[in-house]
Amino acid sequence: MDNRGSVASWATGTGRALSTPVHRPSTGFLERFDRAAPAAVLAETAVFVILIALAMRAYPGGTAWDPTARGHDFWLNYLCDLERRTALDGHPNDVGAAFARAAMVVLGSGSFLFWRFLPGLFPARAALGGVVRLFGSISAGGIVAVGLLPADQFPGLHPILMLVAGGTGIGAAVASVLGLFAHSARPYLATVGACAVLLSAIDLALYFEQMVPGAPSMRAVAVLERVALLVALGWRALVALTVATRSRT
Repeated sequence: MDNRGSVASWATGTGRALSTPVHRPSTGFLERFDRAAPAAVLAETAVFVILIALAMRAYPGGTAWDPTARGHDFWLNYLCDLERRTALDGHPNDVGAAFARAAMVVLGSGSFLFWRFLPGLFPARAALGGVVRLFGSISAGGIVAVGLLPADQFPGLHPILMLVAGGTGIGAAVASVLGLFAHSARPYLATVGACAVLLSAIDLALYFEQMVPGAPSMRAVAVLERVALLVALGWRALVALTVATRSRT
């Protein structure tokens, strides 16, 4: 049998080709990480709420305006009050402080994930996305530091951490809102985000205004802190649900 024809047919591609396995590239770690991030943020938000609720329940009492108040006041106690190992009424708060500090660490960790995947909703605005991730990462680290370095043990450092965490978080949120409005596919996300930015910015400004020597302590600051937190948590959950739903389609 003459094999030259067979050799020629393989060389020209007219013969029957050997079947070779096709190797599909495996999903990278970062891609799997990003896909899981929205669900992780939703879980983190739930864990944060549970831990803060436990801290509120354990708090003995006292506010900045009434040290004799019994128990936790939802509107007049700052989150930082919950982190104190000794409550403002003078009673020990070791258990509640542990819950509150853990809650802040969880919130900061979830914030890092949140600011990482949020720019995916406006991919055409790469520069804004870079600002969101940079400022958001700094803010997330600041939130973790607020939990690890509470006001009663680090009174001089605490305002600085609040400024870093709050200021960069607001900056990341502003860039996010601009990107979401520019994309215009989901204006409701931009609207809720804008509300969170406005409330947080006003509250942070009032917080530092009352730190000026001789300035009165304003109840509005504590109330706005709670309102801004609720709106921000709602925005995070809404964004995470939107991204998670989109990734399944």
